[in-house]
Amino acid sequence: MDMVLPKIPQLLTMALGFGLFVWVLAKFAWGPIIDLLDARREKIDGDYAAAEKNLSDADALKGDFEAKLADIKAIEREKVQEAVKKGESIADDIVVKARTAAEETKLKAVQDIDIEAHKAQLELRDSVVSMALGAAEKVIGERLDDNLHRKLITDYIDNLPTSGGAPNA
Repeated sequence: MDMVLPKIPQLLTMALGFGLFVWVLAKFAWGPIIDLLDARREKIDGDYAAAEKNLSDADALKGDFEAKLADIKAIEREKVQEAVKKGESIADDIVVKARTAAEETKLKAVQDIDIEAHKAQLELRDSVVSMALGAAEKVIGERLDDNLHRKLITDYIDNLPTSGGAPNA
């Protein structure tokens, strides 16, 4: 059996061709490929650094926004408290106005009652005078001077005490 031995000229040709291929690659392609890989590595490092910077900026912005949000919430609470105080003040004003109006209405009603009571007293006095004149005419049997009788009875009634006792003499 024949051993499979490589043929030396073929082996040398292959080795020479591989060496020539490596030399051509090193001379013309290896540098640009390495430069391309280095540029790619630098770009990735730059992108990573930019991402980290953006992340730290985002964290700083988040902190700023949270602080501003807390400020806004504090302002909102102040505005709500102001609105509540203003509402309470308005409610107090309304209550004061209502009480004042009620007092005025009550005063007017008391005045109206006094006026109506005085009118009723005058009407009652006139009725009593008329009844007394009628009674006096029946007792006397004839009609005397109406004006004189009215004056006498009115004076008598005006001099009566309000407690219902005897006349003042």
